[in-house]
Amino acid sequence: VGVFWILPFWLLGLRTAPRMSALNWQQIAPMGLLSAGAHGGSVMALGATAVSLAQILKACEPVFTAASEAMLYNQFQAWQVYVALLPIIGGVALASVTSLSTSFSFTSVISAMVANQCAALKIVGSRALMLQPWVKDMGAANYYGVMHILSFLWLAAVALVYEGPRVSMNYKRRVSIGAPPDAILNNILLSGLMYYLYNEVSFLYLAKVTPITFSVANTIKRVVVLLVSCLIFGTRISKESIMGSIVAIMGTLAYARCKTATGLWTAA
Repeated sequence: VGVFWILPFWLLGLRTAPRMSALNWQQIAPMGLLSAGAHGGSVMALGATAVSLAQILKACEPVFTAASEAMLYNQFQAWQVYVALLPIIGGVALASVTSLSTSFSFTSVISAMVANQCAALKIVGSRALMLQPWVKDMGAANYYGVMHILSFLWLAAVALVYEGPRVSMNYKRRVSIGAPPDAILNNILLSGLMYYLYNEVSFLYLAKVTPITFSVANTIKRVVVLLVSCLIFGTRISKESIMGSIVAIMGTLAYARCKTATGLWTAA
């Protein structure tokens, strides 16, 4: 859906189309593959377990990002910043823990960990590319548009092979259990559009912050997802969810304070 959203903007001149050399495409191609892995792993994790457990697993993303940042670029945060990650991750886990015992799945764990590592490498690699003049010229929004197209191409081949033959059967099965045909298509289109717009805005943010700060914001977002899901679906909010949300929010404030007070350093 995102591909069909951004292409008309470029073709109609509503947004300046990026000018890229073959080398530029080669540089972004791995980011497209990592984006595909992050999205595919997340969707598989959500499909294999409850939303709450998936949020717990995905809350580990800042740890993967911090490790990737250190190993690939020799860039380290102050120890206080790393400590501040603990209440954020723990808070999301506490807010989500009510369904942990009934929804555990090794498939979801493996998929989420793959998604976390792909997302971490995508974030760290994209932030490094965004410092290059040619990426600055195209802008963060266009950079994400190009990466999204490449991600689509990586995923399309896999989806056609593994899911293509079952699309019609799965659609008919959903309709047979009461899903309105129009709602299925509308939800797919709306979900795809919202996913694209959310990521475009997030890359505008990534262009201004460090990779680990971006991952922290992504993690605290999961508390919002849980609370909004409870409101929309009428789910009772447990004491654990309330306490976990408070801990995660306070952890985010602590992280922001530590990040402001300390700086990033590069190992010699």
